[in-house]
Amino acid sequence: MSPEEFESYFQQRATRFASFYKSEPVSRMLGRGALFDRLRFAVDTAVALPAKAVLDVGCGSGPLFAPLAGHGIHVTGIDPAAAMVALASEQASVYPGLVDVEQRGWEELTEVDAYDMAVALGVFDYLDEPTDLLSRMARAARHVVGSFPSHGVRTSLRRYRYGRRGVAVRGYAVSDFDRMAAEADLRVIDRVALGHAGYVVHFGRNEPPAGG
Repeated sequence: MSPEEFESYFQQRATRFASFYKSEPVSRMLGRGALFDRLRFAVDTAVALPAKAVLDVGCGSGPLFAPLAGHGIHVTGIDPAAAMVALASEQASVYPGLVDVEQRGWEELTEVDAYDMAVALGVFDYLDEPTDLLSRMARAARHVVGSFPSHGVRTSLRRYRYGRRGVAVRGYAVSDFDRMAAEADLRVIDRVALGHAGYVVHFGRNEPPAGG
């Protein structure tokens, strides 16, 4: 999926995607509880590190802002879709000095060691070259958290439904995470299954040997 197609798709559906985070009970009733499970995993990981600065790639409407800022963590959210950035900026305005929002795609991510953790939730679903994003996030932060849909009926249905709009959706196997980690000079620290929705994975940089 090209950056232009990705931006166009989420530009048109910004409000709909933002609505998924308005009510956890309703989202769980609709089978979207994994959205909140992966959100909590990312926040818990950031707090446990502890992270002081987090990069939120494909931040959407900013559902990570409140829980991270509530722990005093500075968040930089980036998203290519102007409509998403507008929604995210509204959320960011509640936390002056703690949350910044920028309109740019992950292809423009060139920072090195600028954050303690980089997060991408609901982004790897649509990438032709996921290791490229993982590598960029690994340069920007020592720790990376990403969500990945698994192969199966759920992803197949999404692939059919989104494909009708020209949007490709990919699935991942558990074996993909170690391979992608190795290619990005990372290791898998933790992996949690999100039911039939897939996985959320915590990667960390490979550390040099002590005294090396």
